Amino acid sequence: MLTFKLAEEIVYQTMKRLHYNINIISTDGVILASGDKKRVDLIHEGAKVVAKTAQPLMIDESNIHSYPNTKPGINMPITYQGEIVGVVGITGDPNQLKEIAELVQLTTEIMTHQALTESKSEWQRKNEDFVFKSLVDGMPIENSLKNHIQKLSFDLKPPFQILLLSVDEEENSNRLSFYLEDLFFKLPAFYGHLQLNEYYILLSGMQEDQADNLINQLGQKKHKLPSIQIGVGSIVQNLTQLPLAFHSAKTALQYAKKSGLVTFFEDIELYSLFKDSEGEEVLHFVNRVLSKLSYKLLTTLQTFFESNLQLNQCAQKLEIHRHTLTYRLHKIKQLTGYDPQFFEDAVVLKMAISLRN
Repeated sequence: MLTFKLAEEIVYQTMKRLHYNINIISTDGVILASGDKKRVDLIHEGAKVVAKTAQPLMIDESNIHSYPNTKPGINMPITYQGEIVGVVGITGDPNQLKEIAELVQLTTEIMTHQALTESKSEWQRKNEDFVFKSLVDGMPIENSLKNHIQKLSFDLKPPFQILLLSVDEEENSNRLSFYLEDLFFKLPAFYGHLQLNEYYILLSGMQEDQADNLINQLGQKKHKLPSIQIGVGSIVQNLTQLPLAFHSAKTALQYAKKSGLVTFFEDIELYSLFKDSEGEEVLHFVNRVLSKLSYKLLTTLQTFFESNLQLNQCAQKLEIHRHTLTYRLHKIKQLTGYDPQFFEDAVVLKMAISLRN
């Protein structure tokens, strides 16, 4: 697990503080880096014993003959997450090195832990990106992809939901990465960079209320990230349905970019059915239904739908008398031929006004 680059960095940083030669050795005994450049790539027999026994080994004149290509010193295991990943050796009189040996071992393990954790994190991120992009592209879940899925930090379990997020500036993009890292730490979800300033989030095995809570928390970042837009895709039960979930999240994000709000696909699903239609046909439909309505009547109709067709609530929002509202709704019926208070007609009017917006 140790690389030549990491080994060289450990030797350099350690020897800057000590006046002893340091060797970093692989578990199979190859000296990866040393203050004595002539020893690099040689086999250190003593290190092989340390890697096998997980115990420090002191080499002096009494036993040096048992370990070819070695010099007097102390050799200690380097552990990472309970596994021996290498050996650190200090050249010199073992009796004089006892006081600093543990400190050298600790320093080496700290540097190793930091480097390998960052490397593992980067590998994990790339693996997550590969899995996500493969699944939303509809790649068959066969051996290669299965292997990558099994290496995720959690099991992929239904239900699945995809969120797409967009921010305007690079600074906001970096800030969003920080928020996502904090929000999704130790949760059955992963996120990644999609393109430009767009990000994806894949939620797995979350109850609907837990997912809604996370989405609400993201929405609350609006005051810190004014440019953020969030599109929430459909919930699906199978990995093979993730292309559909991704497509729905993309559609929701398109609407979110227009409204500036968190947009759930289920809220705009009906209108999205028209998005691939010929623009001329949609425009004709909107004009046919709404062209005779004044701005005041359009506002009344919009508010009526936002009030869930409740007359009193709508009148209060518009700050008009209920009778005035009734008169306006009747006027809308006369001009359009559709009655806003009749369900089937209301659907047509709602569709037209939403497409217009």
